[in-house]
Amino acid sequence: MQTSNTQPTNRFDALDGWRGVCACLVALFHFHGNSPIYTSALVRHSYLFVDFFFVLSGFVIAWNYQTRLGSWHDVKRFLILRIGRVYPLHLFMLVCFVAYETLRLFTHSEGTFTGPNAPSAVISNLFLVQSMGLHDSLTWNGPAWSISTEMWTYVAFALLCAWMGMRNWMLLATALVAPVLLASLSKTGMDTTFDWGYIRCVFGFALGIACCRIYALVVPFAHSPGRVTMTIVEAAIVWAVVAYVAAAGTSSLSFMAPFVFAAAVLIFAAEGGWVSRVFHTRPLKWLGTVSYSIYLTHFFFVMIVPIIAKRVVGADLATPMQLADAQWVMVYGRNVTEGTLLYMLVVALTIGASALTYRYIEVPGRDWTRRWLARPQAAARVQAANS
Repeated sequence: MQTSNTQPTNRFDALDGWRGVCACLVALFHFHGNSPIYTSALVRHSYLFVDFFFVLSGFVIAWNYQTRLGSWHDVKRFLILRIGRVYPLHLFMLVCFVAYETLRLFTHSEGTFTGPNAPSAVISNLFLVQSMGLHDSLTWNGPAWSISTEMWTYVAFALLCAWMGMRNWMLLATALVAPVLLASLSKTGMDTTFDWGYIRCVFGFALGIACCRIYALVVPFAHSPGRVTMTIVEAAIVWAVVAYVAAAGTSSLSFMAPFVFAAAVLIFAAEGGWVSRVFHTRPLKWLGTVSYSIYLTHFFFVMIVPIIAKRVVGADLATPMQLADAQWVMVYGRNVTEGTLLYMLVVALTIGASALTYRYIEVPGRDWTRRWLARPQAAARVQAANS
C-alpha cells in the first residue's frame, strides 16, 4: 500500500454519496407501503445494500489503518475510536426502543417485553453480541445487527494486523470460503442477519480490504483512461448494481453481492468520470455524512408511522396486496396514494431525525472519544514543559 505521501486523499466523496443512497434504499426496503416503491424489485431486494456497507467499510478502514496497527497500543486506540464512532448512536436508539416498549407496557398493550423485545435482548444489544447466534430473530432495533457484526470484525481485523499482518492469502481464503459457507448455512441467500450475519460481514469486509490493496496499486493510473471512458464505465457499474440487486433477491445469485459491490467501490473510488460528480454533489455528500444515522434511526419510524397514521385517520391502514409472483403481503395504505405518502413520511422523518442525531449524538460521541484518547499525550506535553 502506498505511503501517505502518495495517497491522494483519505476521503472518498463519491463513495460517501453511494453510502447515503444505499442507506435510503435500505430504509425503503424495511417499510412496506402500498406503493409502486414497494413493488419495485430494486427496493424489495435492497437488503443487499448492507453488503455494500461492509465492503466500503473494509476499504476505508484498510486505507486508513492497515499500516498503522503495528502494536497493541495501536489496536487499543483503533478499537476505542471505532466504539466512539458506532456505539453512542446505537445506545441512543436502543434507549428509544426500550422507552417506547415501556410506554406500551404502561398503556397495557399486549406482548410487551417479549419475543424480540425481551429484556435479555437488551443485554446482548448493549454488548453488541445480538447477532452472534444468541437469538432466533432480530431484536430491538433490527438493523443494528450489522453494527454488532461489524464491531467484532473490527476486532478481528485489528488483532490480525498487529499479530501477523493481514495477508493476501487470508483475503483470498475468505473470498472463496465465505460464500460457500453461507450457501450451506443460510436458507434465505445473503439475507442472513442474527444467525450467520458475522460470516456475511467478514466476507464483505475482506473484499473491501482486497479492494483497498488493488486500488493502492492502480491509483496512479486511475485517470489515464480519460473522463469519457471512465464515465461510461461508471454508468455501466451503476446499471450493473441496479440490475443485479433487482434480480438477485434471496437466490443463490445473492452470494455474489460483495463481489458486485467491490467492483463499484473500486471504480468510484477513482472518481474519474462524470457519474462520480453526481455522487460528489452536496446533497448526496450530505446524505453520506448522515448515512449512519439514517441506517440506525429509520427502523424506529418504520415501526411508529403506521401506528400514528392509524390513530390519525381512525382506521387500520394494513392492506393485503398481491405481488407479481402471486405472493400476498400486508402493506400499509388503503390505496397507492396513501401508501406512497406514508413512504414519504417515513423518509422525511428519518432524514430529519438523522440530521439531529448526527449533530447531537454522533459528532459529540466521536469528538469526546478523541479528546479522551488525547489526554495522556496532552498531560505528557504539560509535564515535559514544566520539567
